[in-house]
Amino acid sequence: SHLGKFAHEKKMPTWLAKKLGKDGQVSCQDVIPALQRLLLQSQRTEFAYTSDPRVVHVSKLHREGSFCGYRNIQSLASFIIGAKALGHEHFDHGIPSVFEIQDLIESAWDQGFNAQGRAETGGIKGTRKYIGTPEAQALFCGLGIPSSVEAFRPAKDEAPWQNLIKAVAKYFSQEESEADEKIRRTSLPPIYLQHKGHSMTIVGVEKQGDGSWNLLVLDPSNRDPESIKKSRKSVDKRKRYPQFDLLLEPYRRGEKYLSKYDEFEVL
Repeated sequence: SHLGKFAHEKKMPTWLAKKLGKDGQVSCQDVIPALQRLLLQSQRTEFAYTSDPRVVHVSKLHREGSFCGYRNIQSLASFIIGAKALGHEHFDHGIPSVFEIQDLIESAWDQGFNAQGRAETGGIKGTRKYIGTPEAQALFCGLGIPSSVEAFRPAKDEAPWQNLIKAVAKYFSQEESEADEKIRRTSLPPIYLQHKGHSMTIVGVEKQGDGSWNLLVLDPSNRDPESIKKSRKSVDKRKRYPQFDLLLEPYRRGEKYLSKYDEFEVL
């Protein structure tokens, strides 16, 4: 796996370790309910499926570097904690820190889960090396939390991004909902999405009126704007939020973005 520009660094700088220890992470709750309200108001949205509303959007700290894999694991952990899902007792103290995640991955390797990761990385404890889907899967397996990985690569019939969207739509539609509902709320876990150089958390899928599809994602590189934070506090469902499609853009990933990549992995 690609370990990034700090692949050969034995230890992260002291200033960064202090920053990660002090500030932890930037978390925003109730983003899913806010997205649901914005999608309901959007004239471009024909219908959308959304994940469990308790998922927290965890964003990167200023100057922290490429810890997106960790931030997505934290978002997945927030669902497990909020929903009291299988394995939630492992997160009694809340969302795990970057350092706690490193310890959990190293422990999973000790147990034999995706242990080739240690050989490939040389160990990750205290470093800024990139982590990806194998490390995320190892962590959850090590805690006894079931997960599965699926890869999407070039095929004769359709592009990888098309098969990815189909699979995500099938996943979110597995819970029964009213077919005529515009926003189809589920209690399903989010999905870890990896492509070359970056990872995100999928929290839904949207079909637009023109027939196109978007993944709905929480991107660790983005912080939730004040406008969406305000919208999540509102209880007036009739209120039309100004520029709601503009507010939705950071959460939409469609053909324009996804077609740049020829391989994806989901967990």
